[in-house]
Amino acid sequence: MTLSLPRTALSIAELDDLDHEGAIKFVHALEEAGHRMVWIPEVAGREAFTTAALVLQSTERLIVGNGVARALERVPKSAASAARDLAAGFPGRYVLGLGVSGAVRERGVGPLPFLRDYLDGVEATLPRAVPRVLGAYSEGITRLAAERADGLLTFLVTPEHTRWARETIGPDLFLSVVQWAVVGRTRAAARDVARERLAYYLTLPHQLAKLTRLGFTDADLAPPGSDRLVDALVAYGTPDQVRESLRQQYDAGATQVAVTLVGPLDDAKLDAYRALAEQEN
Repeated sequence: MTLSLPRTALSIAELDDLDHEGAIKFVHALEEAGHRMVWIPEVAGREAFTTAALVLQSTERLIVGNGVARALERVPKSAASAARDLAAGFPGRYVLGLGVSGAVRERGVGPLPFLRDYLDGVEATLPRAVPRVLGAYSEGITRLAAERADGLLTFLVTPEHTRWARETIGPDLFLSVVQWAVVGRTRAAARDVARERLAYYLTLPHQLAKLTRLGFTDADLAPPGSDRLVDALVAYGTPDQVRESLRQQYDAGATQVAVTLVGPLDDAKLDAYRALAEQEN
């Protein structure tokens, strides 16, 4: 299946910190601003499929993708059944995203064979018409996305990684890149905000391995992260300057760039979301 999705999207982690009514109000504001698609990461707090259902039900046109649902959290039949019902209930508005981390090795199996077997289970239940993408950084799962999915979703990567991913999956497969950004702050202030968010990821072995492959040194990756690391991973400045930074990911081969605005959800951040939507529209 060839995915036809908006050229820009959002990846919204804010839902983890919002209650039910707050989540509804937030996604409604994004849709009202003109945003057309959101990816929902499954990191902490919220379950992937119930959250996708909440966002779909609370909006009229917004396309929603699980970006990504963690395969270790549920058996394949559960993921496939949930995805099937969301796709049927909201035609043309749902994308299944699946991923797995190196933590799966604690079960005595590597990420690639685990995810290959997991997809076998998903495909036994989920109609092929339901679009699906894989979250991946390694060569093996990146190639698996080209073989078994409709697209690839990457996160916290440089344009150099995007260029490599495009060369690996070929010219046609959908490739969405999640790009962090801080709007309306100086470089020094943006670095401080980004480091607060980055601290968690600098504790994860699979993220450290990925960033090491991208050429960052132990000194770069030592908490709280070097200026070189933060500047390479985070766009900052005015909405126009952020948009210009995103162009590097498109030029490297991204089909879509999904922006994550880093920092607390306050009025200034909501204004930044509106400004980015105005640029797109």
